[in-house]
Amino acid sequence: MAKLSFERRRNYGMQKVDRRSEHLGWIETALRAGNPDLPNLALFGLAHYGPSHCLAFVVVSGVARDQVRRRQLRTEANDLLRRLGYAVEIEPGRDVYDLVPIRPASSHERLRMLRDLLAACDPGS
Repeated sequence: MAKLSFERRRNYGMQKVDRRSEHLGWIETALRAGNPDLPNLALFGLAHYGPSHCLAFVVVSGVARDQVRRRQLRTEANDLLRRLGYAVEIEPGRDVYDLVPIRPASSHERLRMLRDLLAACDPGS
């Protein structure tokens, strides 16, 4: 059987691929680029068991004790997730699990992630 390209493997069959970790990585990369004074900035997601278009909560770390800035970054991350088509809402009483972002392994990959986020959030470009 011939090897399928990454894009075809991702879209192969009727199953929808869960891209939340990938998209969290895009958003973390964008937030780090926009906040170079926060070299330890990191995002983590909490997701309910169920549909892959939902997240329960986004955790922002690496901001020390600056609660206001952490909330601003979380709001920005939530807004970007919504622009990508995700619902971000915690549902009381439901179990959650951790989502770790897929982080760039190189400068080229970081640029690709930023480009992909920009294209996904601004379909007119």
